[in-house]
Amino acid sequence: MSKNKIRHTEHVSKSIPVAKILVSLLVMGGLIWGLVALFQPSSDMVPYNQYKKTDVSVATPEETAPKNQPKPASPAKQPEEPFEQLAAMNDPDKDALDFTKVVSDPMVPQSNPMTDLPRETLEHISKAMNLAENGKYELAEVEFEKAADLSPNSPEVFSIWGAALRMQKKFKGANRRFGRAYELAPEDEEIVFNWGMSRLFEKNADGAIDLFKKTIKLNPKNHLAYNYLGKSYGLKKDYPNEEVNYLKAVEIKEDFAQGHFNLGIARSLQKNFEGAAPHFTRAIELDKQYEKPFVVQFLTAMGLKKKGVGPEKADLKPSPKKGDGKKSFEDTKETAKKAEGSDHEMKKEGSDSNIVKPITKLKGKITINSLPADGRGVVILETKSKLKVPKQSAKPIQVFQRELQFDPSHSVVMVGSTVTFINDDREVHNIFSKSSGNQFNLGAMAAGAAREIKLETPGPVILRCNLHKDMIGTVFVVPNGYYTQPNANGEYEFDRVKSQEYILEFWHPQLYPEDVADNVKSIKLTGRDKSIDFKIASASKPGEVHDLVDATDYNLVVDDIEKEISLAIKDWEAGKKYKPRKRMLIAITQHYHGQGLKGAIAKSFSEKRSLKLEQAMDEIRKQISGIGDKEKITAESLKFKAERVVAQLRNNVKELEHRLNPKP
Repeated sequence: MSKNKIRHTEHVSKSIPVAKILVSLLVMGGLIWGLVALFQPSSDMVPYNQYKKTDVSVATPEETAPKNQPKPASPAKQPEEPFEQLAAMNDPDKDALDFTKVVSDPMVPQSNPMTDLPRETLEHISKAMNLAENGKYELAEVEFEKAADLSPNSPEVFSIWGAALRMQKKFKGANRRFGRAYELAPEDEEIVFNWGMSRLFEKNADGAIDLFKKTIKLNPKNHLAYNYLGKSYGLKKDYPNEEVNYLKAVEIKEDFAQGHFNLGIARSLQKNFEGAAPHFTRAIELDKQYEKPFVVQFLTAMGLKKKGVGPEKADLKPSPKKGDGKKSFEDTKETAKKAEGSDHEMKKEGSDSNIVKPITKLKGKITINSLPADGRGVVILETKSKLKVPKQSAKPIQVFQRELQFDPSHSVVMVGSTVTFINDDREVHNIFSKSSGNQFNLGAMAAGAAREIKLETPGPVILRCNLHKDMIGTVFVVPNGYYTQPNANGEYEFDRVKSQEYILEFWHPQLYPEDVADNVKSIKLTGRDKSIDFKIASASKPGEVHDLVDATDYNLVVDDIEKEISLAIKDWEAGKKYKPRKRMLIAITQHYHGQGLKGAIAKSFSEKRSLKLEQAMDEIRKQISGIGDKEKITAESLKFKAERVVAQLRNNVKELEHRLNPKP
């Protein structure tokens, strides 16, 4: 983080009452200190009750803003199917961009009608992404070059390549690749948006402004483009224009927390504190990560927040103009420190320059309703980068069914681990889970039978048996990072963890999901030993088990799939080339895969069955894209295949509902 020059305004009018001056200085002091954390990278880790639907959606150009913002951080995974694309990821919330995740959603739009990525191209991109994730950038470059040689007219290849170079801060090379992608697909708002983000990270304000304006021209409802257009004006210290664009972003999407927070900052920098306060309040209502100390201090001084109580509701009214009756601080010249840069950043306390040792010791005590938490709890230190930590690996475990109980009754595994369930009883068991992201039903298992399942979604897995209602067990799937379990006194300890930023969270089967979410902490370890306690108040009672059940209605998912396939065929009949393929990709990746239906079928039935359904939809995509056999394709044949695959999906959903909602 660069050091910024700070301007001071020292004159204070003697005619102002002393109390008023003190309040003013308190507010400004909070803002000054708070700006060190301004636009601090938001955590990509969300409480476990929000882990469902983590894949980013795909939007058509006619629909909402691009959603391919890179999310540094999830464990990389290989694309499973030939049609699945790799993501050009762009995390606008980050001060420094990571490019570490391979996702199967087609986040880079297929804008060029002549382009469709073959399997070999995808394999090279996949290799490049994994190499980039591990810091092997030169080898990644070789793989990107091979992909470009195979698909020289693919905007997707060059856009992904550009994002990888941007992560390395090789902006010159990134701009060349984004430029090529833009040349191939100038009407693709997502490519234009991504290039604008590259310019923004490059601190090229004028270039970013030009590209975000082009994005908005392509899609006037793109709230993210307005948001980052505002940041681009912030680079130029053009605070009025910065404010205007943030305001437009929240007008388009009122529940856009980051937009409200940014607007609060932009108004504060212009000393419009009364106009800033309601947007800080709204940002916190929408997302607790914005309840930063300097914002709390600011709202407290404004009389909008009481100690220990969340911010009070405030009307989000247009900002009052200067001279239009601003009451507080109107006549006071506060000491203001404004930072340079698009994010108005200043040196943050706890930044890398403050790390005194590479290893930190962290400990604390956990109580639930004033009683020590027992050993079933899990304390999690998730890396904000979403990367693994040293010696972290997924390991297989076994869970037995013995004497009508799970043995062990509670287990903890890293994300990606395989759990084998072994029936060591004389009784028949039918193990299932309805937990969000980890739904499955293993079916009837006779004595001696064993079945395994791979758990790839972080969060709790509550185990039950369809045939024995009193059988309850728990498995917690830990995201990338460290974890430990408290002792009998509720004490936990991380003896040697890497000094960096983390999300600290505690889970226990007794807690409600909201209890867990309310106690998530963002921390920075710098090498100085630290003690952090959890004092949790919960309406639950000892011995209770609270699950997070995914309420996804898979019938609605099939409705979405059917709609997209139908529109794709209509667009194909109308002679369109780009839209039909993209609609099919949306049906397959955003709905079938992204909304969990694919995973639910795979876990409850078989990978083969889920893959077969996916391939049936992909066959339609290939045909309307002109890929594969040159057989004569008609609208009637496409509609027949669509009706058949939708009918199969509905039958699977009906069977799935029965399996995921068994009656003990």
